Amino acid sequence: MRDALLGLADNPALTDDLFARLVASDDEDVLYALAGRERLTTSQAGALLAAGDQPLTRYLVRSGLVPWPDVPEDHPGRALDAVIGGVAPPAVWWEAATDPDPGVRHEVAYELDAPTGIVAALAHDADPKVVVGAAGNPRLPPELLHGLARHPSTVVREAVAENEDAPAELLSALLADGGHPAPTRCGACHPRETACPDHTPGVRRIRLAAARHPAVPPSGLAAFLDAPEVGTVTTFAARTDLPTAFLDRLAGHPTADVRAVVAANPAAPEALLRTLAADADPEVRRALAENPAVPLDLLIAVVAHERLPDEPAPRIESATEAELRTLAASRVAQVRALVADRSRLPGDLLARLAADPDPGVTRRIAARPELDPDTLTALVERHGPPVFSTLARHPDCPAALLHRMAAEAATGRRVLRDIARHPASRPETLLLCLAAEDPDVRHYAAAHPALPVPVLESMLDDPEGELARAAAENPALPEALMERIVTRALR
Repeated sequence: MRDALLGLADNPALTDDLFARLVASDDEDVLYALAGRERLTTSQAGALLAAGDQPLTRYLVRSGLVPWPDVPEDHPGRALDAVIGGVAPPAVWWEAATDPDPGVRHEVAYELDAPTGIVAALAHDADPKVVVGAAGNPRLPPELLHGLARHPSTVVREAVAENEDAPAELLSALLADGGHPAPTRCGACHPRETACPDHTPGVRRIRLAAARHPAVPPSGLAAFLDAPEVGTVTTFAARTDLPTAFLDRLAGHPTADVRAVVAANPAAPEALLRTLAADADPEVRRALAENPAVPLDLLIAVVAHERLPDEPAPRIESATEAELRTLAASRVAQVRALVADRSRLPGDLLARLAADPDPGVTRRIAARPELDPDTLTALVERHGPPVFSTLARHPDCPAALLHRMAAEAATGRRVLRDIARHPASRPETLLLCLAAEDPDVRHYAAAHPALPVPVLESMLDDPEGELARAAAENPALPEALMERIVTRALR
């Protein structure tokens, strides 16, 4: 019955009395399952705290579930846990910030809700790792950034270059050569008594951090256009304030990821976009569909031969009604599918696309919440399994249609998973899902509140435990059956 006990710990309908009895089980896995419940009450957190498990106490305090006066005085790391949980009064913040252990001060420095005075004090800490946390904290007073940019350690300067409030002139200096005076320590030095002979890698990281910052003046990025650190290049390649000459250079970058970012950049000139439409890499060509400024004719030419984007194309979102009507009448199904993805459509266009003969268009239009149950049913009549995956996730999919899809032999496991979780699924549909080979389908069906109580009861004794746990999680499980699970498991 242990699987059922773990499932019961996750059941949202668990009563306070049964909660207390599960705490008394002293089963570590059950205790942590109870602690991970959504909307844990103060009394429930108190019951778990009374269990006296040190790691569990740390979890509860760091989750903000225990008020400061209730945190046990003998709990190790009491102050830091309260700080992380957001329950520490000001004096406790200072206690943690002045802890002799630099690891504790390091964690305090990284706390985004740390008081400004605490962050400012930790910015002058003797340990560079603590200063790094303060330098990157948005609560750091901006006037301290200039001093930290002259810190002898490269890791501190790198954190300054990543601070969202770093001013442009400071970033320019760090971008140029890592700042002045030259750093005398780096990340590799800190564990050692003597400094490294060469801090070049650390200086490079400072410059790269500055290059990624959105406030660094773009003129300074010229030296990084061909940088081998692709992550940095893709970050600044998305900026809309880059000179055209920079975009031209980046469009010829050997890495397709960089060229794709340029293709999606709304500041890229039309001529450059047309060049990228002929790129050898399909990801670059597809990125054009994400560009809100792509010419409509170029977008049409690209999507006619490429996989459509998962999200509505920005250029289609801004299209005029006349443009939409022209596109919806296109002979190319991929173009009509673009229109079907648009967040808002005139009613007559919606109806026209819902009657489209192409399954690709239908799959996209079928996801729209405006479609009524009769239209959804008509889509299944016309297209069958190709539209099942979309309809199984539709919030208004009728129960009869869900059952029909579950009974279809061609229905795949992913569709069955969505059916087993759909709020409208009926008991007879869930029984079909329980007979599926896929364990996830069976789990979702067993946890569905529409499942009849006798079926739930029969699953509580599942010898493999898989269905027992799911059934015990079911919020429709009667209290009497919950009581039986606890009594049998703890006797």
